[in-house]
Amino acid sequence: MNLVKLHASASTNEDLRVRFRESELPNLTTIFTHTQTQGKGQRGTRWESEPYKNLTFSILISDLRNFDNLFSLNKLVSVALVTWLQEQLRVTAKIKWPNDILSVNHKLAGVLVETIFKGSQKDHAIIGIGLNVNQTDFIHAPRAISLKQITGNVQDLDKLLLSFLNHFEQWYQNPTALDAMYMKHFYKLDKLVSYTINGHKVQATVRGVDDDGKLLLECDGVLSSYELKEVSWNY
Repeated sequence: MNLVKLHASASTNEDLRVRFRESELPNLTTIFTHTQTQGKGQRGTRWESEPYKNLTFSILISDLRNFDNLFSLNKLVSVALVTWLQEQLRVTAKIKWPNDILSVNHKLAGVLVETIFKGSQKDHAIIGIGLNVNQTDFIHAPRAISLKQITGNVQDLDKLLLSFLNHFEQWYQNPTALDAMYMKHFYKLDKLVSYTINGHKVQATVRGVDDDGKLLLECDGVLSSYELKEVSWNY
């Protein structure tokens, strides 16, 4: 993998996008920095990250042959993260729809997948990942948690990144078990959860996701699918 380290970045996703636009980059090129000032989350939020305490990086996927849609890439990185955490760090984590990785019911990592089109065809995608590692105080994210808080150990950021990228590449090359592993680690699967739908709080049972990545909820015996903008979890 082609690995590029920046001293600082407003957004590694945006930096990778600009570099790809200006020159030919190998598939799986990764840009990372220990100081990201304007990292992006879902719904226009910002990713809080104290300098030199966390991992913030972006991966270019220019070969999309094994991934039919944006959500399949979301599955890829989510499964890679939770299995890597379990196998390499002995940290149990779950995938909270649509883009969070939780441990002990707190947010440990976030994922942002952006697909870039050329004309009407998907050309490439950029996967942005933020992983809380050694930070212990979170001002704007009170439900966040870090690996240091979970394990009690300070992690070497560069070694941690290389370990994850090797694990991620294995999943990228062989995604055959992706769907099953995604559901295995799906947060609150078949549990009753409080959601706000169309401005109303409801109790619904989580049934997973459909092929397009919409959340499947069962309420009063009726199964319905929801996009991100249509539903919010009362977390």
